[in-house]
Amino acid sequence: TDGPRFILQPWQAFIIGSLFGWKGLDGFRRFRTAYIEVGKGNGKSPMAAGVGLYGLVADKEIGAQIFSAAVNRDQAKILFADAVKMVESSPELAALVKRNVNNLSVTKTGSFFRPVSAEKRGLDGKRVHIGLIDELHEHPSGVVVDKISAGTKGRKQALILSITNSGYDRESVCW
Repeated sequence: TDGPRFILQPWQAFIIGSLFGWKGLDGFRRFRTAYIEVGKGNGKSPMAAGVGLYGLVADKEIGAQIFSAAVNRDQAKILFADAVKMVESSPELAALVKRNVNNLSVTKTGSFFRPVSAEKRGLDGKRVHIGLIDELHEHPSGVVVDKISAGTKGRKQALILSITNSGYDRESVCW
């Protein structure tokens, strides 16, 4: 069914345009990392979910691995759930993307989108095309970011997108 559309705010359109509209002389993404810090309730997670879906269906990357990564599984699923809602509300996406529990996939390209966390082993060995790091201010160490970033080796236009608000801990990366 056609659900409500997620309309980018001007600041979001600027970020998306910068990330996907600016290519280097080699034809690949100019920016491979992005850090976005804005207050709660400004649409960071839906915007990041849309970036993940773009990487899944439109980036022309065979075997794209898209991850919503957070400190815990529940947090990682928030951003992933936004992506699922977008797929379910769009007939075009629903026709392309197969939905399973904790997995969105495109069989034709061998690509998938999944939530992951630091709670369990399994962050090693990823071949990350797009890593969406959610609530960076909650990460007690750089383990998740480092392992997801390390997985981009060998990808010509991988993207690590970190989203967060400043949080409350003055010892975190965001303070």
